[in-house]
Amino acid sequence: MKALTVIGTAAMFLVGGGILTHGIPPLHHLVEHLAGLAGTIAGVGGVLKALLPPLLDVLVGVVAGGLALLGVQAFAAIRAALRRQKRQ
Repeated sequence: MKALTVIGTAAMFLVGGGILTHGIPPLHHLVEHLAGLAGTIAGVGGVLKALLPPLLDVLVGVVAGGLALLGVQAFAAIRAALRRQKRQ
């Protein structure tokens, strides 16, 4: 079950990052451009061209998830501070 949890979480980062990457045209074009450049590397270009977009999608998903987590934690901290002030 632990492996399924890890795989599922990675899949969510991949899908979420892909949605964000495809929804932000400049970011999508950057990913495609980088994949094209990676494809020109002799010997491993084909593999890199295929693997780079999903890896960048995961990276975007992790960054977006981290920013969302920071936002939720900041909101919770502000809310707790306001409640403490209200009680005093």
